[in-house]
Amino acid sequence: MMGRAVAVPVGLAIALGGVLLAETATAKPGTPGPAYFTGTYQRIGRSGGAQPDLLNDKVAIAPDGNLVTIRACAGAETRMGFGPAFEIVNLMTGDQAGIAVECLFHNNGYNRPILTCRAEDGAAWTLWPTSLSGAGAPLSCG
Repeated sequence: MMGRAVAVPVGLAIALGGVLLAETATAKPGTPGPAYFTGTYQRIGRSGGAQPDLLNDKVAIAPDGNLVTIRACAGAETRMGFGPAFEIVNLMTGDQAGIAVECLFHNNGYNRPILTCRAEDGAAWTLWPTSLSGAGAPLSCG
């Protein structure tokens, strides 16, 4: 028995496609969700731009719906989501003040995330957890 093709109105197909594209990508199957990244981290690396500076400070990561927000004592916050490359399960993408940022995440021996990031302006940094679980110490910006 052969199946019958079902005609879908073009307008409906476009509307459904728009809804799917408008949704924020969630964590891919087999990867942790945004809450896994909650905590404080040591950030080591370099800033971007024509005259990059060394980075050696602390940041805090907090869930923000299907995203995470990375906040430092100085500079713009970075909002990261999962994707868009579904085949790379440990990829997060986002932006910091309009500059594209990509991070690959892995975990350490305590099952806490380590993020290696780069930005479109040449910045690159690694985030190491300074708290072993949960929110950790609040970010102190004295």
